[in-house]
Amino acid sequence: MPTRRNVLRWAATAAATAPLLALASRTAASAATRLPITVVNNTGLYPNSAIWMYVVGTNLSTGQQSYVRADGTLIPADPSLNGADGYADLSIPFQSNLSLPNMSGRIYFSINQKLKFRVVTDGNGRAAFQYPAGWVSSDPSFSVLHDCMEFTFGDGGMFCNTTMVDMFSVPMAIQLSGASNQTIGTLKPGGRDAIFAGIAALPDFKSLIQGNNVRVVAPGHGIEGGIFSSTYYSSYVNDVWNTYTGQDLRVKINTTTYTGRVSGGLLRFDGGVAAFAKPTTSDVFYCNGALGAPNDGLTGPVAAQLGAAFNRSTLRTHPDQPVTDPSAFYQETISNHYSQVIHQNMVDGKAYGFPFDDVGNFASYIQDNAPTAMTLTLTPFGSGGTTPAAGLLSQGHTATASSAENTTFPASNAFDGNASTRWSSLFADPQWLQVDLGASHSVNRVRLSWEAAYAKAYQIQTSTNGSTWTTVYSTTAGAGGVEDRTFTASTARYVRVLGTQRATQYGYSLWSMEVYGS
Repeated sequence: MPTRRNVLRWAATAAATAPLLALASRTAASAATRLPITVVNNTGLYPNSAIWMYVVGTNLSTGQQSYVRADGTLIPADPSLNGADGYADLSIPFQSNLSLPNMSGRIYFSINQKLKFRVVTDGNGRAAFQYPAGWVSSDPSFSVLHDCMEFTFGDGGMFCNTTMVDMFSVPMAIQLSGASNQTIGTLKPGGRDAIFAGIAALPDFKSLIQGNNVRVVAPGHGIEGGIFSSTYYSSYVNDVWNTYTGQDLRVKINTTTYTGRVSGGLLRFDGGVAAFAKPTTSDVFYCNGALGAPNDGLTGPVAAQLGAAFNRSTLRTHPDQPVTDPSAFYQETISNHYSQVIHQNMVDGKAYGFPFDDVGNFASYIQDNAPTAMTLTLTPFGSGGTTPAAGLLSQGHTATASSAENTTFPASNAFDGNASTRWSSLFADPQWLQVDLGASHSVNRVRLSWEAAYAKAYQIQTSTNGSTWTTVYSTTAGAGGVEDRTFTASTARYVRVLGTQRATQYGYSLWSMEVYGS
């Protein structure tokens, strides 16, 4: 069955410029050349005007990297697409309908800011895209809230999946219609928050969270970025090698069982399977290197089973693979708990938390050989599920504050749409942060994203002139984190949060202050 494994090899080096490999081969010349896509914004937080889409990948007819315009036209990559800033604007402002041509690639979504692609020349002298690598701090899209799904749509049908192999950030679900109706990628209510909370509770993994819950990066990328241990799996790998020095390991592929033992430092199987060297921690998370799976129908399938068993930590205790009972997964202290937390928060328990997560059919992957339509839904960021009736009014508007800790943390940071910048005040009470909306609006909601230095007591106030203030919300029990406050609509041009009691010895610090209304 086609899966996304070939794409995963590309995904592990997303900044590379080689074309995406097709997930599925063409099998029927009469297959549809267009697939209608419906896009739904159910974030419960961001208006359509704050969202952009990008459809990028490889033209299956020509092998040329290409992108899709809003009208569905497939345009080949060309250096002329790079603008004065050196980047190509491939964005489509959020729209509810899109016509997808035959291609293999990704559909990205970004929120509040556009992603930066670049057209470069690949090793074969062809124009190719340099894709965002959001987990890399030096990447120009590092500060952008974004994510993607993957697909191949060709004569063989539609093959698609949500993916967390690189990172988890923007939750989305796929509904595919055709020979049957299938849905994949739906989080449990409050699932996004639960994933970040679950990762934050794991001492070895909490460093993978970037910004104010902007994203959590996969452990392999954490190793590359120096924020996760490169020897995390070493003791478990050693235990596996010691275990199978003295007993057999059996791996069943379809109807054939291959038997292996460790000898001379290598895990050796019968039946012509290539021997496996002891994998590194990076090899385990990427299912590559010593666990690389060649497309040979022999060593490759065994490697996939081993990679899955290492990530799920079933290999040491289960000499008969694969293990198909998910209750046995991730039970060891050393395990891919990043993947575990994501699976735990999916409605159907399926996700792509590592490259060989499709072993045993536990991946968020679906296919249809006669597709008629697809719906992509950006699902709730919190426990709610409806798009706000009132839009975001404050982003990019003039901001002032009673003080700033220093020039690195100005008031404007709380309104720049960048989840990795923040305002921070001096270490004293009271302090305030305000925004000028530019004109009077009906305001009924303010969303505060606090850094660790939050307000225990604060008021939200509105004004039509910037001098006479009306308190529309007040609390003496602020809890920090994200506080989403609604109140009776008030006509206002100016909105401010007035902190009267700090929760820490430091000042007040906000990643963002979002004002909503009409």
